[in-house]
Amino acid sequence: MPKSSDVIVIGAGVIGCSIAYHLGRRGISARVVDRESIATRASGKAWAVFTYAPLWVAGEHCITTPDEAAEGAPVDVAKTVPGVSVADWLFLHSASYDRMAEFAIELAERGGVDIEYCEMPTTRLMTGKELEDGGGPQAVLEPVRAAGGVEADWIDGDALREVFPSLNRVYAGGVTYPDGQVEPYRFSLSMAQAAEKLGAEFVQGEVVEFATQGDRITGVQLASGAELQADAVVLATGPWIGKLSATLGCPIACRPVFSECLRVTMSGNLPLHGLGAGDIWIVPKKNGEVILATYGVRDFVDRPDFDASLSEETKLAALEGAAGVLPVLEDAAIVEHRGDLLAMALTPPYQKPVMGRFPQWRNAYVAARFGGDGVCMSPATGELMAELIDTAQVPLRARHLFECLAPSGARRGP
Repeated sequence: MPKSSDVIVIGAGVIGCSIAYHLGRRGISARVVDRESIATRASGKAWAVFTYAPLWVAGEHCITTPDEAAEGAPVDVAKTVPGVSVADWLFLHSASYDRMAEFAIELAERGGVDIEYCEMPTTRLMTGKELEDGGGPQAVLEPVRAAGGVEADWIDGDALREVFPSLNRVYAGGVTYPDGQVEPYRFSLSMAQAAEKLGAEFVQGEVVEFATQGDRITGVQLASGAELQADAVVLATGPWIGKLSATLGCPIACRPVFSECLRVTMSGNLPLHGLGAGDIWIVPKKNGEVILATYGVRDFVDRPDFDASLSEETKLAALEGAAGVLPVLEDAAIVEHRGDLLAMALTPPYQKPVMGRFPQWRNAYVAARFGGDGVCMSPATGELMAELIDTAQVPLRARHLFECLAPSGARRGP
């Protein structure tokens, strides 16, 4: 692809901004189109935690039951099915995680924004009964170590209470591992500003139609009537991918779900150490705020009508659950109750992205359906997609990944 070519990226969330930035690094100017603005939706409201990659594989022992599937109820997004594993696209997690310390410096220099990156330990807590049922610390650690989690370790309850004096005595300890974190809006904005310095342009507008010639996309039409020409198009529209891909004649199945969390403050800062217990998560942030959330059945609610209304029930569940883990949080002050729509696959594993080139079109690409993990997969996704678009070749180091996540099976529309 000539270096002067233009690529239209539809969607200014964290994935779209990353693709635009990495295209710019290759000398390719991007025009990013969004009906709102940079990271207005879920990308700017995420927990923004870069989870230690082996944890994704180690957590796959939970299998969706036939009853759950038949009922169509929201189920734990970590669940998978035999023969399908996040290991097939773990590179998106691991490469992004490994790059973040250097990437934060790079973005500060090129994007001019402090993304508030830092590393922190996170502990998955276990009660005494859970530990006994699990066979003890070494047995609990075994699947994490088998997945390559050499940095994970067991920390007992007494050691944890030296860090968190108010920790509920029911917890006997937990598996501790290293995580990273950023401030989500700043992260997306920094990539966008860095992309602009490399020639990208951000345009507000809603794409309603594609201009085509043979098996090529030649441009897009906005709701305003404006037409934008391009040598390639990338769809990075999150939960709206289903409608837009159908317009292109290549429908992608998508399950819109809603996720929400709380930002709170306290009179004294918590240690920079995340805690998870059951479906409750407590994530202290570098700026002194704390994210409280449920991550499980209650935290992912089907919203086929794309309703983005917040739930008082979920807010109370997060507050009460977090206070049950750390009673000191009973006096936390809510700064923001936030949430938005995410895109998930219709069947387990729900957070399986779709990524690559549409087989029906020579110059149309997609990177979407990352569930709640778009932030922590965005650096590697942007880099791989930019390379694919620039070279028209699947990167050899990610050949299997692209085969697994390819938007295959869609039929060309009339």
